[in-house]
Amino acid sequence: MMVSMNLLAHALLAYSTLPDESGETCTGAVMADYFTGQRLEDYPPGIRIGIRQHRAIDTFTDQHPRFASSRRAIADAGAPAHTAGILADVFFDHVLASEWGRWGKPLCTLELEPFGERLCSIFDGTKAWHSPIFAQVCPWISRMSWFSGWAHREGIERTLSGLSHHMSGTVDLAKSITILDRLDTTIRLDFAAFWPDLVGFARHWAEQES
Repeated sequence: MMVSMNLLAHALLAYSTLPDESGETCTGAVMADYFTGQRLEDYPPGIRIGIRQHRAIDTFTDQHPRFASSRRAIADAGAPAHTAGILADVFFDHVLASEWGRWGKPLCTLELEPFGERLCSIFDGTKAWHSPIFAQVCPWISRMSWFSGWAHREGIERTLSGLSHHMSGTVDLAKSITILDRLDTTIRLDFAAFWPDLVGFARHWAEQES
């Protein structure tokens, strides 16, 4: 099963910044990484704006100096070639999940596990608009308590293992969990400087698009 990277951040930012009476914007924000070969214009406005916000957030993140700092530190710590950005995404979502009371709950008022359950309910209500790949992923997300699992080292290791199966070559990303162990403090400090900027960007983007 395909596993993606920083979906908790995308889901939370869509949930907290975009109008979402139908659940379509959250679905679009999470589905963006599983949207391959479909035409954006064939989907309703909520799905489209969620996907577009996801893409804008990815661009902002890649250009942010504190994300770049963590990416460099991960590369220098021995990450397999061309995987430092992937690992930084995963590790940042781990910080968000493991420090949910500080970074996540203020935006959605929910604890992490109920928030994950709320997302699964949203996805269930928007099945008509799931891309083919996302339709395969959704049951797995629910069954594995995917979002809340990222708060724990085992959940991150499982995510890295899943990513390895969808990469070319023989990269074993699960072994990179040791990089998280060594750089935990560094990554958390970078995230703490990065996250408020990202929230501000997501809110401004949502206001402009609305």
